[in-house]
Amino acid sequence: CSLKSNVDRLAFSVMWEMTKEGEIVDTKFRKTIIRSKAAFAYGDAQKILDDPNAKDEKALGLKGLNSLAKKLRKKRMDAGALTLASPQIKFVLNEDTQKPQDAEMYQLKEANAMVEEFMLLANISVAKKILKHFPSFSVLRRHPRPSESQFDMLVRAAKIKGLEIDVSSSKKLAESLDRCIIKGFPYFNTLIRVLATRCMTQAIYFSSGSVPPEEYQHYGLATPIYT
Repeated sequence: CSLKSNVDRLAFSVMWEMTKEGEIVDTKFRKTIIRSKAAFAYGDAQKILDDPNAKDEKALGLKGLNSLAKKLRKKRMDAGALTLASPQIKFVLNEDTQKPQDAEMYQLKEANAMVEEFMLLANISVAKKILKHFPSFSVLRRHPRPSESQFDMLVRAAKIKGLEIDVSSSKKLAESLDRCIIKGFPYFNTLIRVLATRCMTQAIYFSSGSVPPEEYQHYGLATPIYT
C-alpha cells in the first residue's frame, strides 16, 4: 500500500534466486531501498497479463512473475493446499458523488493470485529464518488440523447431492472439493467451499517454544511452517 512509482522506499526484503520451474536456489534477507517502476491496481496489472502484445519491460516483468507464481501455486496444490471460498463484495461508486450506488461480487483474477503466491512464499521463508535464529520464541502462525467431526455438516451436505467428501487429509479434502460439481448448478462448488471454510479451525499466532514442532503446521496452506 505504501509503494509509489519512482519513489525510494526503505524495506526489509526477501530475495530469492529461482529456476524457471520455481525451484528456490537461494534465499537472502536484506535491508533495502526499493524504487518501484510502477504502482498498478490489480485491474491494471491484469490487463497487461491478458494482452499478448504487451512486451515492454514492465509487461515482461509481470508476465515472468506470473509464470513463476503459477508454478508455485501448483506445488502448493499438489501438497494439499486448500482452495476455499470467502466471497468478497465490492461497492460501485457514483462517479460524481463517490457514494455507493451498487454492490457486486469482487472477482479474483490472476493478478491477485500472483501477489498472493509471493506473499505466502515470503511468509514461509521468514518463518524458517526466524525459527533458525530464535527457536524458542519465534512468532509463527499455525492452522491446526480440524477433527473429522468438524466436517460432519460438510459431508452430510455433499452426500445429499450424491457426492462423497474425504476428510482424511488436506490433499484428499482438496481433491474431493474439486469433484463437487453439479451440472446445471454452477454455484454449487463455490457453496460447498464456503461450507468447508466454516468447518475449519481458527489459524492462530503462537510462540515456537509453546508447542512441539509437529504442531507448527498450517493445515490450509499445507506447509509445515508459516508466519
